[in-house]
Amino acid sequence: MKPTLLIGLILLPALGCIQAADVQVVENGYGIVRGPGYAFTLKAPTGWVIDAASGVEQGLPAVFYPKGATWSESPAVAYARARPRIKQIDTIEETVRSAVDALRAQGNPDYSAKFFKTIKIQDGREGAIYRCSGSKTGDIEATAYFNEKRTIDFVTLSCRSEKVFDTALPAFEQLVASYAFQAEKIPVDSKKKGFFQEGTPKE
Repeated sequence: MKPTLLIGLILLPALGCIQAADVQVVENGYGIVRGPGYAFTLKAPTGWVIDAASGVEQGLPAVFYPKGATWSESPAVAYARARPRIKQIDTIEETVRSAVDALRAQGNPDYSAKFFKTIKIQDGREGAIYRCSGSKTGDIEATAYFNEKRTIDFVTLSCRSEKVFDTALPAFEQLVASYAFQAEKIPVDSKKKGFFQEGTPKE
């Protein structure tokens, strides 16, 4: 049973791939997520792995989960993506609102996303974390958003219960704190293979 991945697969036509050395699953590993207009690095938190393969079919170029678990079975997972900033959805608040509206329209009338906290990253900037709940599946999510020049980059934690969420939150915050935008590594040729994959996420 694959993770539900609520926010990440709603209204987010993001594109990207991750390069994590030459192996696909690395404990406490480090990788670069990049695509048209963006490039950022993340490091798996202590006791977690970075996986550059298991989420590809769902349109997720970088996924994370505790060591010893798997992407499909872990009760706590995290993933990273980016979405282009457009006129209608140009801010973090608008991104959150559009995702909530879409999920409610899809049969989750109690779904909500509330501002949770800010988190400081390496360059001194802050990301905004929203906590999401109220889905039919009962999953609890937290998403950290970063507003960049051309994209809104984000990292999401998805858990199958409140207890799991509380346990995984410190690792998630460690993951988010490792976020670093890498302007010099944005692909120059968006059509060149290996930089990113085009397409929309699969349900």
